[in-house]
Amino acid sequence: MNADTILRRFFAVSGHTRHPESLLRYERVQSHLRGYLEEVAAAGLEGPARELLELERQFDAEAPYARLLGARELLHALPDFLAVPQLLPDFHDRLAQISVASRLAQWLCSRRLVQREDSWDDVVLTRAAAEQARRSPAL
Repeated sequence: MNADTILRRFFAVSGHTRHPESLLRYERVQSHLRGYLEEVAAAGLEGPARELLELERQFDAEAPYARLLGARELLHALPDFLAVPQLLPDFHDRLAQISVASRLAQWLCSRRLVQREDSWDDVVLTRAAAEQARRSPAL
């Protein structure tokens, strides 16, 4: 399953879309996460994954990361998504971003989209990044 499908399913079952403001907030977080994956996380890839992404961009530049890469790469990208340069400027959006990243990491494991043993480091790093992001001063 590719990252695009994973994100669509995760946000569909997220349950935070009942209130109009929450819906807008989670749409902003999802848009920010997708942009981060395509720009920042993609630039950090190495080896065959990076080569595959570069080749795919030659044919279709629209969201190659989300189309080609899967749960493991998505989980691996989450800790840096919570680093200070990536944190959303609005306080409530930032809290939603932290919540989404934490819940997404757990969701990937609970749905067995990643092997918990193989990906545990990324889960722990995501939790630590979420805790650090919660403590970061307002931007």
